[in-house]
Amino acid sequence: MDTSKLVEKVEEFFDLSKKKQHKKHDKLLKIVHKLEKKQSTLEQKLQKEGQVDAGSSRYQDLQRELRVISELISKAKHNDPGD
Repeated sequence: MDTSKLVEKVEEFFDLSKKKQHKKHDKLLKIVHKLEKKQSTLEQKLQKEGQVDAGSSRYQDLQRELRVISELISKAKHNDPGD
């Protein structure tokens, strides 16, 4: 799934009322799982790209995308209504 779609889904979830968030908790867990898979893939790509050229624009784009994914995971876990 595209990063922008995942961002959109997380934002939609946190726009819901607390009651609705509880009802859709499983959906949040699936989104977090997808984000974690995406994060792992990005870390691998970043490592490979860094070996080639750590100053390239592709490397910088991957770093930015990884930062966004990491922040989303953190936000989702911090605001998890299942806790």
